[in-house]
Amino acid sequence: MTGVFIVLISVAVICWLIVKKFYPAWSLFVVGIVTIAIVAAISGDPVATGKKATGFIGFDILGIFGGLLQSRAGGLGMNIMIIGGFGYYMNKIGATSALVHVCTRPMSLINSPYIIMVLGYVVGQCLNVVLGSAVGLAILMMVTVYPLMLSAGVSRQAACASVVMTGGFGISPLGANNIVASKLTGIHVMNIFVDYQLVIAPVTLIIVCIVHYFVQQYLDKKDLASGRITQADFIAKDLSDTDKSEKAPGFYAIFPLVPLVFLFIFSPLVYKGIKLDIINAVMASMVITFVIDCAVRRDIKTSFAYIKTFFEGMGKIFSSTVVLIVCAETFAAGLTRSGGIQTLIEAASNLGSGYLIVYTIMFLIVGLCTFVMGSGNAAFFSFAPMIPGICQTVGGNAQWMLTGMQLSSGCIRSMSPIAGCVIAAAGLADISPFEIVRRSALPMLTAFVVIYIMSCTLV
Repeated sequence: MTGVFIVLISVAVICWLIVKKFYPAWSLFVVGIVTIAIVAAISGDPVATGKKATGFIGFDILGIFGGLLQSRAGGLGMNIMIIGGFGYYMNKIGATSALVHVCTRPMSLINSPYIIMVLGYVVGQCLNVVLGSAVGLAILMMVTVYPLMLSAGVSRQAACASVVMTGGFGISPLGANNIVASKLTGIHVMNIFVDYQLVIAPVTLIIVCIVHYFVQQYLDKKDLASGRITQADFIAKDLSDTDKSEKAPGFYAIFPLVPLVFLFIFSPLVYKGIKLDIINAVMASMVITFVIDCAVRRDIKTSFAYIKTFFEGMGKIFSSTVVLIVCAETFAAGLTRSGGIQTLIEAASNLGSGYLIVYTIMFLIVGLCTFVMGSGNAAFFSFAPMIPGICQTVGGNAQWMLTGMQLSSGCIRSMSPIAGCVIAAAGLADISPFEIVRRSALPMLTAFVVIYIMSCTLV
């Protein structure tokens, strides 16, 4: 039971640090290495053996982080960085904004305000397949779709809820969570997207749209009658200055989709004759986009200068996402070494449907940590590496477990008042994050339950 106690204390400490707004990545690192040190002191077992042993326990503990950094930065980390850099480049040349405008154009033909609100949410969810950042997507939606929702006749609270909910399902094949899951299970990212995520996400999306429609309509009427909101809450302010991207031709909307097209065509789903990894898919897309941009812009020097955004974006993704993954895995290593996780697994395996009990526990832990941390990635990265080992012990399908945890963590993030996407939307709309969470909570909790039920039946 000592191991279980250590796990509970470690999780409680990391949650407290995040609530107090300590830097998440370093918080995970510190709690992870302290946990490893405590376990080593209690058990007396060496932290490292063989060639990995340095002769000093302090260096051995830090060596766990160093080894993870070396292995992740060159493989998984490079995939994530290059995708992030591509996203920054798409924003710089205006391709992302062009894609949003193309997707939202049909919405102007509809007269029902809450239908427009729901469609705005669906459009954002579809854009989430292409865009990897929940915060970036929220800001983009606030500049483009948010004013359209308000002009149709919904409140800014309802519109902001729609915006933050767009990051609810992280179903992009190019998403960091997908890449991590692919590395853990050995399944191609497109197979994860098509064979797993698209089994759960569409059904959940339909249910969420129905709940979202009635919840926002009800709360708008109720809050307006009670005086909680006024007619001023139905008027949008100009957010055009927030959009720093260039105005691009409409056909630029195709460019963000090119890596997905390449990965789909040259995957086990379509054509196996050519093996295309994420890096080559993104670089091919970069070259195609660059050549066309040079021809359209007729200013080669500017086109060359904009490529710098790609590499700057890679650096930003390294500091925000890759480092977070490595620190989260260090934290996970501490939990694993404590033996507490294994104790819980063995206890569940002695019960009927042991895998279901373990999955439920992991599902709820990831959801709770996501709410407290305000980050779906931090929670998922911390616990995902344990899933393949758990499945080997208690049975079940590792990818279905990972899919359920991944999708649910995105939903809970959309109802966390400290999530970046919620804070960004609240700041631009000039309302409290808690007002947004009040509106997004019921639709996202509904999604959380639906995802759990569906994934349980498939695990």
